[in-house]
Amino acid sequence: MSNASSGDGASSGSSTTADSGNSASAGGSSDSSQGSSTGSGAAAASDRCHTGDLSFAVAPGSGAQSVGSAGGVVIKMTNNGSGACTMNGYPGVDLVGGGKTWSLSRQTSVSPHAVTVKPGGSTSFTITYLPFTEGSGQKLDVKTVVVTPPNETTSAKVAWDFQPVLLQDGATHPGTFVGPVGGK
Repeated sequence: MSNASSGDGASSGSSTTADSGNSASAGGSSDSSQGSSTGSGAAAASDRCHTGDLSFAVAPGSGAQSVGSAGGVVIKMTNNGSGACTMNGYPGVDLVGGGKTWSLSRQTSVSPHAVTVKPGGSTSFTITYLPFTEGSGQKLDVKTVVVTPPNETTSAKVAWDFQPVLLQDGATHPGTFVGPVGGK
């Protein structure tokens, strides 16, 4: 585990493979509630992006700029398919480490919108996280991010090379959450 610090960015950027199992937050959706992570979006089923046609990587410059600061991890999704595809909504995101899995809440202050991704093109979403500091609560030493694109049930995994996260899985408004696809 390396702590992100000023100037080092997220050097991980590793592509990932699809996981045929379902994650705890299988499939994001286009609705803006913080309820279930499943649902259907506005895109026609034949046009939606499928996990198997996407590669996933941490975008450069992700993470807190200093140890102990809140940060944003941008997950870039690249369309490796032969045709354009559309995503609309929130991905399902689980943070996994230390034998625990935390399914993240959605950033409902940002409305999702349909994003069309051409072959070879990319879109992204941001995981905003609150780092753990001694005495602040329970620590989640995240090793893996499990991502399920909107309206999909198949997940992909991305390595987490950032600070441990303050576990707030029972909080009403946690400081760690996921934004919609295509959001800034």
